[in-house]
Amino acid sequence: MDALFQDRTFIVTGSTRGIGWAVARYLLERGAVVGIHGRTDEGVARACAAQAPYHGQCRPLTADFSRPESAAELVRTFVAQVGRLDGLVNNAGGGKAVAFRGLTPNQWRTTFALNLESAAWAAREAYSLMRSQGAGAIVNIASLAAHGPGKWMGADYAAAKAGLVSLTQSLAFEAARFNIRVNAVSPGFVETDLTAVLTPEMRVGLGIPLGRLARPEEIAGPVGFLLSDQSAYVTGEVLHVDGGLWMKG
Repeated sequence: MDALFQDRTFIVTGSTRGIGWAVARYLLERGAVVGIHGRTDEGVARACAAQAPYHGQCRPLTADFSRPESAAELVRTFVAQVGRLDGLVNNAGGGKAVAFRGLTPNQWRTTFALNLESAAWAAREAYSLMRSQGAGAIVNIASLAAHGPGKWMGADYAAAKAGLVSLTQSLAFEAARFNIRVNAVSPGFVETDLTAVLTPEMRVGLGIPLGRLARPEEIAGPVGFLLSDQSAYVTGEVLHVDGGLWMKG
């Protein structure tokens, strides 16, 4: 692999599996030091071990984002270890498809804590650090659900991800004068353990124009582009990586 990110440092939240793991791998293969984040020490240790032969470039970070403030603490911990932060990928998230009429206030708050508030506090801390450096990049992993009705994941998840898109653009506007870029990627359906339950009939029924789900590494590439100097004049953008599903509305 090339040395696109040689000696650069990144945090990827929610990186013990799925999209986050693939993003971390992409960065590690290109020379970066990467903070690998998960909710448990055991899960983080397994993820770091699985990133051989790049294990020495991994920095384990454990935090439970049900308490969103812990995301800021995670950023501070990483920078204390490695000295700087070149990029942050807010990937941690998730949810369950619950009909709006069945949502409770606690479920709503839990979804927002994981998908929006933790990203906000991680980004706020990263932004403060990057200002002193005079450079940096933040990429938020949104969702196709952010751009319309939450057809598959419910109103709470869709609203939280829509908030993440708005946060991306607001912070991009504020941070641009400090040479800090903030962008988002909105994936569609990706081959992860969360989509493993989809039957062949259900997959066809999604109507994805490219006719298949994405592989995690197909999300990692666009994220890597937005973190790299190749996108040095790109900020405030939301990149749809969904096999064309966005065109269907």
